[in-house]
Amino acid sequence: MFKIGFPIWYGYGKHIGELAHEAARVGFDYLEISLDYPWPFRGRLPLREVVGIAAREGLSLAFHAPWRDVRPASPFEEVKRASLKVLEKVVAEISGFECEYLVAHISTDQAFDKIKEIRGEVVKAAVESIKSLKDISEAGGLKLVVENVREDLKTFLEIVSRSGTYACLDVGHAICLIARRVGREAVEKELQKWFDSLRDRIRVVHYSGIRFGNGWVRDHQLTSSADKYLRFTKSRIQKLSLENFLLEVFEGPGDGEVKPSHLADAVSFLRRL
Repeated sequence: MFKIGFPIWYGYGKHIGELAHEAARVGFDYLEISLDYPWPFRGRLPLREVVGIAAREGLSLAFHAPWRDVRPASPFEEVKRASLKVLEKVVAEISGFECEYLVAHISTDQAFDKIKEIRGEVVKAAVESIKSLKDISEAGGLKLVVENVREDLKTFLEIVSRSGTYACLDVGHAICLIARRVGREAVEKELQKWFDSLRDRIRVVHYSGIRFGNGWVRDHQLTSSADKYLRFTKSRIQKLSLENFLLEVFEGPGDGEVKPSHLADAVSFLRRL
């Protein structure tokens, strides 16, 4: 059985202890800590204290590498090198902590989906960055997984295959991409292709509920056993060598902050395999 995680970030501040306690009570197995600056280097609540809080609650840890300002798939060599330097410093800081995995976005802000002639440069930069980061992570005792963000399936599959790394399939990101490019009615058909194509690579899944509006779609929403995409995802992950499943939900009832108890039904549903 895979482990189920709850996301934590620096912005939760003094509430992190309460959230960790509630997560353990609800049945979560681990916390995925987003290393938003100033973590892991400093902070009013130092990262080491959060690690201790998790340990006292019987929760293991995973880490999400910083992604704001970090663009390791940039075709600008200077931007790529600077991004890798930041990630190397982060890995050096967390390598002493025992964790489930380190997940990273290997992204660029370039419009490679619209300017086809630069796609190859972006893929090349991404593969080079992943190989470098993977070596550094493994030397520090960390297991790297790469998350899909804006990449289509063909591009993401090429990146993880050529770099020889495992994938974190962010189902919410994939659904948003499909809905915007193909249409809401095609989500399940197209999402099946992601599971089929990445079957041997997926070790981690990020999942969140989806909200559709008039011409827009948004992820990181609440989810439950009534969520048809969660039911779809559950039926597909049974065929995977899945190790971790993060309920990456940030918006709770009334657009407030989510609490672990808001996801109790989803946790219980996922346990019933």
